[in-house]
Amino acid sequence: MSVGSAVVLVIVVLRQQRRIKLLQARVSDAARTDPLTGLLNRRALDELLDLELERARRTGRPVSLVIGDLDGLRTIDGRGGEKAGDRALELVARDLEKWKRRIDRAARIGGEEFAVLLPETDQGGAFLVAERLRRAAHRTFSDVSTSVTISFGVASHPDHGDDASALFRAADQAVHAAKDLGRDRTVVYSAELARLLGGGGGNEELQLATLIALAEAIDIRDTGAMKHSHTVARYARIMAMELGLEAGRIDRVRLAGVLHDVGKVGIPDGVLSKPGPLDDEEWREMRTHPEVAARLLSHGELDDLRGWILAHHERPDGGGYPHGLSGAAIPLEASILAVADAYEAMTADRIYRPALGEEAARAELEAGAGTQFDADVVHGFLSALDREHEQTVCPAHIRAV
Repeated sequence: MSVGSAVVLVIVVLRQQRRIKLLQARVSDAARTDPLTGLLNRRALDELLDLELERARRTGRPVSLVIGDLDGLRTIDGRGGEKAGDRALELVARDLEKWKRRIDRAARIGGEEFAVLLPETDQGGAFLVAERLRRAAHRTFSDVSTSVTISFGVASHPDHGDDASALFRAADQAVHAAKDLGRDRTVVYSAELARLLGGGGGNEELQLATLIALAEAIDIRDTGAMKHSHTVARYARIMAMELGLEAGRIDRVRLAGVLHDVGKVGIPDGVLSKPGPLDDEEWREMRTHPEVAARLLSHGELDDLRGWILAHHERPDGGGYPHGLSGAAIPLEASILAVADAYEAMTADRIYRPALGEEAARAELEAGAGTQFDADVVHGFLSALDREHEQTVCPAHIRAV
């Protein structure tokens, strides 16, 4: 064989080897890629998650997993056929790639399920990314005829699991919670919430203990302390006593005060703690919390609390929410919660404003009596506060002298 022929043969062999390597790479990529969306598949995400968890254990840094499940895709399939559903999945994949961060990895892990792996990110950071993706879906599917939303669940290492299976399980439970709480929302995994929605309460005492733990966790997220709900409960109790309710009903009203904001589990942190005014979309989200609370309280033994908490943002003039009730259609106990909630909020510092002070808060209640608040409840509350003040300034044993 001549030198020239040998060189040609080497070149041919090298080209064949390169083609084989390219084919192997393509096969490998195909085995790790979802063919419809071009995102990673579940197998590839599992491998990456294992690597990130190993790194997180070495460095002590967090890592988070966000799982998203589409709401309404079957409606599109039924109306527009398989192609319409596939197009919706492709649009979601496009949004994930566009709005995730550079260090994040997006995957399609099931028929209607997507996931995003977020290295060096705690649950707060992951929640913000999920909310950005959820709002992107609103914009993408703004056409009512193809309406699709996404429910997201967030889980983080080390808080919610130490290995991949535990983290997937926690994120999946958070997705189910988001679905149960009304869909189109992001929920961070909570053992209390998972137990509550999973029917693990078993009896009223355990159910209430779980709800109270959840309410206290929301208080800390909202205000930084377990104070707001318990203070509302105290105010509700003294109002119920002032208005002559029987002892058992007084106790139930106090308990409703503790639980009145439990529905805020479905409200984004950015809305709860926003330093400025809420925009229209944020107000729509905020106004869902009584209905979310009603879903959490949907057990026969809690029906009384459920009705009161559902209505505690209604107004006598019909300008409240969620149902625009007015006058006598609003339960007395709901009116008590409304006054207690408003007074506590006005007399406590918030991120968006300092406390108004007791005198200004009293003036606001009086100004709203009959329109925003039940007038009898306001007057009863102010009388009870006056009596408390007198007892503090002039104790009984001094008055008796």
